[in-house]
Order: sequence, then structure tokens, then C-alpha cells
Amino acid sequence: MADRIRTTHAGSLPRPDDLADMIWSRMDGQQVDEPELEARIESAVAEVVGKQREAGIDFISDGEMSKTGFSTYVNERFSGFEGRSEFQADDVADFPNLAMRLFATPAMAHLVFSNCVGPVELSDKDAVHRDIECLKKALDGEDPSNAFMGAISPGQIAFNYPDQHYGSHEKYLAACADALSYEYKAIADAGFKLQIDSPDVAMAAHCRSVGSSVGDWHHHLPLAIEALNGALEGIAPEQVRFHVCWGNYGGPHHKDIPLAEIIDQVLRVNAGTICVEGGNPRHEHEYRVFENVDLGEKRVILGTIDTKSNFVEHPQVVADRLVRLGKIIGKERLVAGTDCGFDTFIRFSLVDPDVAWLKLKSLSEGAELASAEL
Repeated sequence: MADRIRTTHAGSLPRPDDLADMIWSRMDGQQVDEPELEARIESAVAEVVGKQREAGIDFISDGEMSKTGFSTYVNERFSGFEGRSEFQADDVADFPNLAMRLFATPAMAHLVFSNCVGPVELSDKDAVHRDIECLKKALDGEDPSNAFMGAISPGQIAFNYPDQHYGSHEKYLAACADALSYEYKAIADAGFKLQIDSPDVAMAAHCRSVGSSVGDWHHHLPLAIEALNGALEGIAPEQVRFHVCWGNYGGPHHKDIPLAEIIDQVLRVNAGTICVEGGNPRHEHEYRVFENVDLGEKRVILGTIDTKSNFVEHPQVVADRLVRLGKIIGKERLVAGTDCGFDTFIRFSLVDPDVAWLKLKSLSEGAELASAEL
């Protein structure tokens, strides 16, 4: 049995302002000193690794410092995408004034979901290796299996980037899977945990990109999971963690699909660990789903921190959330985490950067309390 509950988060962490400025300048077509940018990314990764250690996080990441966003990085690293697509969320559509407050922002102006207009191919094979080397250097000899790196799923690409080329959802997913398999393997070969970010599994029921081939979520999910498993072929499931969420935006989320309706598909992924939300008012109760499912050998990273609120969860609140699930699945299968990332897209987060670190410290303290109780 595990001696204590380990801690982690969902990947993205607050980027330093000067780094965010440089990346935005490049997106805006301004001249950027690329060696200077790469050096700042490297130093930012080192800084964020140190802050995670200070906060008591066990399984750490590079904070996605080099990326414009957890999914929008495909615009820079893959060919076949152009233009700009329109994204819709059914829960926010009911409240147009809220939609303006959430999405009429500079961050949204730099959040670009484009369209698939040609063959999806990896155009920058070196990018993932640059990320790997930055994180390895920051770890300074630490076991790489205590670190993870995120990568988008084929289903998430199809969800965010409407197909205007393949004419078949299945073919589009297969092409995305084939293109993504290179970075999946590179991350796994480096010894890191590979985190697959696939909010589409939950969000496809209430969100969409206009013109997307996703269609009904009942149709999309099994195809997306099949494509992902194909891309993961040859990677040990225990090295893979699968993150699903309902969108890291400050909407009412009253149209979110229940976890119980998608859990069977989530468990089909060839991942040894699944990451689910449990730290917000809409999904906190869904730990109960695990009373009625067979996890097999899988572990669960339970979100105990809400990444859409500046409230800092009390450590006892974190502990209570962990204890409830731990009593169902066992402490040895449980990892304490966050609902989503703290900077999923540059400056998109609703949480103040300094508050984010307080939240992670509380996460670690709560995991200690839960470990003692369990």
C-alpha cells in the first residue's frame, strides 16, 4: 500500500509575463529574437520546476512554458491548419453578457482555433525534443518518471479544428493520430509520464467548433478513443495519464454531461491513470461514480482544486475530497490533483498567478491530512 497520497496537477502553470509577451509578439507577427525566446523558455521551465517542488508537488511538469496553449500549439508544430474557427459553448450561450466578460479579452484574441485545410503532418519534429531537453535540464538528474509532459489527443484536434479537407471524421481522426504518435513516443522514450489532454470527451456534449465533423458525442467518443489508442501503441499504459475535463472557462456549466455517462469510454483508453474533476461545485459529487465501475489496474488523479476560482481551498477540504474517494478505490490508487491547468492558454486563466501557487500548497497539505486519515 502507498505510504502517502502523491500530488500532481493538470499540466499548465502560470507563465512569466515577459515570456507571455514574447510569445504573443511572435503570434502578432512582430520580430522576436528566437535564441532569446528559447533561452527564456528554458529559464522559465527551471523556475516553474522549482516552484512546484516548493509547493510540495510530487509529479511535476514543464508548465507548458513553450506553448501558446495546451491544444493551440498544433498551429505552430503541425501543418494543414489555417484560418480561424468559431467556438460555441451551450451553457454560456444562455448568458450573452457573461459571454462578453469571459471571451471579449486580449487572451481570447490570441486563442486561435483554425481549420484543417490540408494533410495533418508534423512540421516541427524538433519542438518536442526542445521541450524534453528543457525539462530534463531543470530536473537536474531527478528520475524522469516523477515528471510528465502533456500532449493533445486526436479527438481534441478534431473537436477544436473543423475538418475542411478529409471529408470523413474517421479519416481525420486517423490522420491526427498518426501525426501525434511521434511526440507521444518521444515523451515516453524520454522516461516522462505522457499526459493526454482530451477535454473533448466531456465537452463534445455541450460545446463545438462551428463546422466541426464531431457531430453527436455518442458517435465521436468511440472513434476518438480508438484513434488515440492507435497512436499510443507501443507505449506502456502505466506511463500514460488521461486527462478529461468539462472546459476550463468560467461558465455556469449547467449543461455539462455527467461523468457517469462517459466513464465507460474514458476507461477504454490505454492509460494507467485517469484524471477527472472533483474540485468544483458542478462535479465534486461525481467521486460516487467509482462505486459502480471496475477500474481494473487504473489509478485516479482526483481534481481537488478548482482552477476557475481564486478561493484557496482549505487543506481539510482537499483532504475530505480525497478521503471520500480513497475509501472507495484505496489510497494506493489515488493521486491528488487539480481540475485542469492554471494557464491552459496564455493569460486565459481566471486564477491570479500568485494564488495558483497557494492553491498547490494547500493541495499538498490536504494530501498529507488525507494520507494520515486513510
